[in-house]
Amino acid sequence: MQDCVIGIDIGGTNFRIGMVSKQGVLANFQKESSSILTTGDAVQTLAEQITAYLDKFDAHDKVRAIAIGFPSIVSKDKKTLFSTPNLAGFDNINLKDPLEALLKLPVFIDRDVNFLMQNDIHQLGLDPSQTILGFYVGTGFGNAIYIEGRFYSGKNGVAGELGHIPLYGVEEYCTCGNIGCVETRCSGRYLEALVRENFPETQIYNVFAEHGDDPLVRRFVEDIAIPIAAEINILDPDVCVIAGGVVFMKGFPKDILEKAIRERVRKPYPAQNLELVFTEHTQQSGVLGSGEFAHQQLGNN
Repeated sequence: MQDCVIGIDIGGTNFRIGMVSKQGVLANFQKESSSILTTGDAVQTLAEQITAYLDKFDAHDKVRAIAIGFPSIVSKDKKTLFSTPNLAGFDNINLKDPLEALLKLPVFIDRDVNFLMQNDIHQLGLDPSQTILGFYVGTGFGNAIYIEGRFYSGKNGVAGELGHIPLYGVEEYCTCGNIGCVETRCSGRYLEALVRENFPETQIYNVFAEHGDDPLVRRFVEDIAIPIAAEINILDPDVCVIAGGVVFMKGFPKDILEKAIRERVRKPYPAQNLELVFTEHTQQSGVLGSGEFAHQQLGNN
């Protein structure tokens, strides 16, 4: 594969990497544990992993750039990772400049959910000139905001932290250090605790199939609608994309979530013509999205 980029999707659990052509074709996809990045100097270790990948596929002369999505909040200039709670060693570091110096290639970094949305826009054939919101319910609660052709980043680059807005009357500490964040109620992490405490005989991946009618489970689903409806009321989007590992667990009641969202958004608008799209990701989605973003930055799209 000639004239390609490397797309990387780094999560708290998995490190995914692949080569992406200008036509969006993925080659040489690999998935490993993110633990390979958590020993030694973070920048040096990541550079070594990328270099080993280039060596393995004899790709040094084929790759034009690298794009990396992190489960982090990223500075407005897209150089610094401010906070990465689930990946040791990647807090408060300028990643872009030293990585470019080591690899001798342009490096683009951003939040992992932004690159997931990049892929969703392409795969779903959405109009990039519109306002598009992404809600990704997995281990945490990810959110991406896309307005008129670009991701909205805010003053410091950290817009879209919907999982960390406070909920009234909730006192639990969040992994971010604050109290009562959305993620303390609307996340896979909370769902694990709910299953452990109330349905100890049930595997978490079966909780909706086996206990979907239980009031506790139904309340969990309906609570997810609250932050989603809040952002919809603020931004009046053209399209909302809903995805994530929790939403696509066996038996997850998408109809209940959609009904709860529509009940909570403002009438008559944006409720009347609200467009909600559920989409399922693969292990390759974040890699493809980051690759597409890199090509855009290079002017190839």
